[in-house]
Amino acid sequence: MDKELEALLTGTVGFFYPISAEGAFNVEPERGFVSKLDSGRLEIRTLNEDPDSALFASSDREKPEAVICQFPEGSAAILNITRHGGTANIGGRKASVYNYSARTVITRFPVEQLNKQRVDIRVRELTAHFPGVSQWAGLKISNLEHERKPDGRSASAILRLQSPQVVTANLGSLSLAIGGHWEVDNSDDRTSIYSPVAIGVKAKRARDISDLLKILVRIQDLINVAYDMFVQVDGGLAVTGAEPNPKQYPRFWNDALMEAPPSRIAAKSKRGLPLFTLADLNGADGVSRWVRLYDRFPSAYDAVATPYRHGGMTWHSYMRETAVGIERLIAASKRQGRPNWTRVSPHSYALAKRVGKPFAEFVGDDKAWADLFWSAYNGGKHQANYDPDPRDLSTLAISGNLLLTAYLLQRCGMSKAALDRLFQRGVSYRLRDKIRDLVANPPASLRPPSSR
Repeated sequence: MDKELEALLTGTVGFFYPISAEGAFNVEPERGFVSKLDSGRLEIRTLNEDPDSALFASSDREKPEAVICQFPEGSAAILNITRHGGTANIGGRKASVYNYSARTVITRFPVEQLNKQRVDIRVRELTAHFPGVSQWAGLKISNLEHERKPDGRSASAILRLQSPQVVTANLGSLSLAIGGHWEVDNSDDRTSIYSPVAIGVKAKRARDISDLLKILVRIQDLINVAYDMFVQVDGGLAVTGAEPNPKQYPRFWNDALMEAPPSRIAAKSKRGLPLFTLADLNGADGVSRWVRLYDRFPSAYDAVATPYRHGGMTWHSYMRETAVGIERLIAASKRQGRPNWTRVSPHSYALAKRVGKPFAEFVGDDKAWADLFWSAYNGGKHQANYDPDPRDLSTLAISGNLLLTAYLLQRCGMSKAALDRLFQRGVSYRLRDKIRDLVANPPASLRPPSSR
């Protein structure tokens, strides 16, 4: 990890300059300490050394847009301030303090900006590093060749690192780039290679960092779905408005991208094969369409993507969120001028027919599946005595979520052939056999009492 970033996350002292929305700040800094909490947020605690301000509630202070930090290891801009406050202690044995909580930090901030009346805390570019997803991206960044002696023992090894061709797409006023990144650390007799997939978002003009982070989070959602797990970002580069042509790229950290939910920390160190690839989505243009889907179908998008970011969801709630996502997707499609296919009842069957043969073959009988799914949803919503076997409900809920996922991927440009590969090869045979058996022979407990 970058030394400046490591110092901030593990804890360091420094001078802190709260920056207003207009870029203004006090010349005299606050002195304090910054570190990362167990929750994943950054916490700054500074001393309130102004005896007059200690007479007033610190919560009345305006929340800063950012905090610029100078510390022994370097400098940084701390952004996305989510909370601010403090304590006032007058005449006692405790010091008065200010508290700030934040979600993002960018290192190597040009401190000469502090000589100006206004500080530019906007961002021009963010690039996130995704390790272990080269199969999804279809990129080859490193290649290792061995030469052996006649007896089979190694004679030499040649490692070639190269930056693959970057694929790009437009995101309105932003642009998306998917490529590779590599670093070599040759210290003493141990050389380490770091070669993740790099996905970046660039703005023509510097803007609020949240605009760029929002895009990267949605791309991470897509990769999470592809690998059926939370895929952590483990680093990234930034270009700020304050220094558009840096000699050395600043590093950035953000909790949403880089902190796995406790219930989603992967027990396995190596990921399996992705359910689909970047090529299945027709490259970066498909990713761009995925990013924009949230604005059109937010409930459907959340039903597919949110479970990878939050734990503690029961199968009843997973079923409910999936069905609500389908309901609202159908309603949104009606408003957007696609009424014909949305008139089929129930909604689960309308969506199954829209996805077509790949899903029908996966469940065995899409009409029977749709009726079973929708009756289970209504039973959980309306009947207090509905208590199916959780294993059956989980199978039904997962299949419904896969259907919703397939439709969203279809909207991104995935072909029927790619969807067929997803259901026939990507999804486990065990799940396919379970859902087919459930549809063919539904247990009585899975049907709500009113429909038995």
